[in-house]
Amino acid sequence: MFAGAGAELFDIVLRMDGLGTFADEMKNCVDIPLGRQKLKVLSLERILASKIAANRAKDKLTIPVLRDALAATQSVKRRARKK
Repeated sequence: MFAGAGAELFDIVLRMDGLGTFADEMKNCVDIPLGRQKLKVLSLERILASKIAANRAKDKLTIPVLRDALAATQSVKRRARKK
């Protein structure tokens, strides 16, 4: 059971629509620091792909936000490379 203060911030996934196996998707993870630990999290690109494949109403609501976040992240990375 995943519970406690702040647990509502996490979405624990047991099945991923439109993606590879968990082992394959581990290659697309980024490490996010969480206290003294590092948490493996799917990249925005892969989260977006899964939301699109799932095609659920609640996922359709998040797709524009994820696209905007991805575009903003990519823009920042491009500008950083130019420096």
